[in-house]
Amino acid sequence: MTDVSDVNNEQKREALRSVLQLARRQLNKAQVEEYSETIAETLLTHLEPSVKVAGYLALGNEVKLDSVLHAARLQQCLTYVPIVQAENTMVFSPINDDIPLVKNQYGILEPKLTLSDCIPASELDVVLVPLVGFDEQCQRMGMGGGYYDRAFAHKRQDKAAKPLLIGVAYEVQSTRSVLADWWDVPLDMVVTEKRTIHRP
Repeated sequence: MTDVSDVNNEQKREALRSVLQLARRQLNKAQVEEYSETIAETLLTHLEPSVKVAGYLALGNEVKLDSVLHAARLQQCLTYVPIVQAENTMVFSPINDDIPLVKNQYGILEPKLTLSDCIPASELDVVLVPLVGFDEQCQRMGMGGGYYDRAFAHKRQDKAAKPLLIGVAYEVQSTRSVLADWWDVPLDMVVTEKRTIHRP
């Protein structure tokens, strides 16, 4: 578990983000593969057949979800990944083994499809959410762009609303508090290689 000393709140968040990013970067390739496989097995127990599931295409040492999305498709699920739009917003594009991928402006791979092929966040059933850090309240710290908080802002008013938000992380990304702000959308649960945490 990671923590930082008392400083200005925004500085504190940035300091914590740096510490947690470093902790993830320090995992070696074998650990990333092993932990990702363990996490994938747990995630699949939370996916029902024939639902709309969004994941992401991992960058760097993020938890790898390729096997989860592939297995979900074998269960007749429709699978999606986020596509970054203007003004820090995003929509979700279908993804499967036949759709080509291209790099976006951040160097992240995205399906090469048109906007008309995409769906809004509210149409998804389950979203596997990347994160930099998480706490025991299932609050999430992301990269700071606010994409996921904007996409799922409706869940701040109605916590039971779709989709189910499952944070995906390694245990080294756990912290006492992510110093959540009012606009941060909490996760419904977090899955690591060691445990599953449900929002209180």
